[in-house]
Amino acid sequence: MDFDVKQPEEQSSLFGFDAAQNLLLDLWNRGTLAGAWLFCGPKGIGKATLAYRLARFVLAQPDDDGGLFGAPEPPKTLDVPESDPVFGSIAQRTNPGLKVVEFALKDDEVKDRQALIDAGKPLDPEVEKKRRRYDEIRVTDIRDAENFLHLTAGANGWRVMIIDAADDMNVNAENALLKSLEEPPAKTLIILISHVPGKLLPTIRSRCRKLLLKPLPDEMLTNILKSKINGLGDDELVALTRLARGSLGRALSLIDADGVKLFRRMLALFADFPLYSVARLYDLVEKTLKDKDALKLAQTLLLQWLTNVCVCGGKGENDAEIFAGEIALRERVQRHIPVLRLMELIDEIRRGFADIDLDQKQVFVNAFSKLQRGAK
Repeated sequence: MDFDVKQPEEQSSLFGFDAAQNLLLDLWNRGTLAGAWLFCGPKGIGKATLAYRLARFVLAQPDDDGGLFGAPEPPKTLDVPESDPVFGSIAQRTNPGLKVVEFALKDDEVKDRQALIDAGKPLDPEVEKKRRRYDEIRVTDIRDAENFLHLTAGANGWRVMIIDAADDMNVNAENALLKSLEEPPAKTLIILISHVPGKLLPTIRSRCRKLLLKPLPDEMLTNILKSKINGLGDDELVALTRLARGSLGRALSLIDADGVKLFRRMLALFADFPLYSVARLYDLVEKTLKDKDALKLAQTLLLQWLTNVCVCGGKGENDAEIFAGEIALRERVQRHIPVLRLMELIDEIRRGFADIDLDQKQVFVNAFSKLQRGAK
């Protein structure tokens, strides 16, 4: 299957957010673009892509002093061509006007990486992906970013800071950010990306202009997948669209991980629920869920499906089928586990998946045992 997953900073196109882009462009042209923004919405729908798109646009604008020939025409789009040096420098994260705040590398990883750079050795992209990082954005990360905001600006005087994701800041980091939001330097743009804005301090939310971004409609997502990816069968396309829930990023991740096949294999375990084949479960875990990413995807898909079983049971009607026979599996679970009890079990399973001190393969196996014990 032929497709290329680009990172948000590398994307030249963005689907489904025309109204948001037009709003940002209009505010820029009127000189009223807010200095701090909170881009909200489900994970994977394109918030980061929009953030980098806006950052590129701002940093690529000519200086506003008018120059010899007067002020330039107002821009008509946020597009910056890939041939523009700003596009390349942001894609490579080397633009001096952009600061991205995310999970920082562990200290020993920083030293190892710097040693390779000092020795003139190339950085292996696969090694870079696997480097260990902190699991939260710390106050030191925010203070480093604040120092950046007060450095000499780039070619057009602008500095842009993107925090991805703001939900990952600890409380000390959030408090440290408040000062920058209260008194931002001139020609500064701060963009917070949030999947769950309710987790942020109210004072953070109140100091940012909120832009709510919604998932793509199923029809639009289906058409995008058809246009971008060769070799998708109709059944897989339907399953991808419904599992992705309006997120192009999630759909591409599912394709990359053969997620539809994994989902089918996992749900096959519910064919005789509350009975299930322990041998088939262990075969799935040991052969298909060997690496951490595949296991995490399976956990996410299981929780997503069980939650949908619960929601459909609560409202007394089923959503569209993900694949042939999937509704029958939902109804089988609904017959054996009352909705309120299923909600409790989902919460227990979610807590187990979130506990980094536990053997997650065993936690996944135990999830099926919990469901079996919860059946009537």
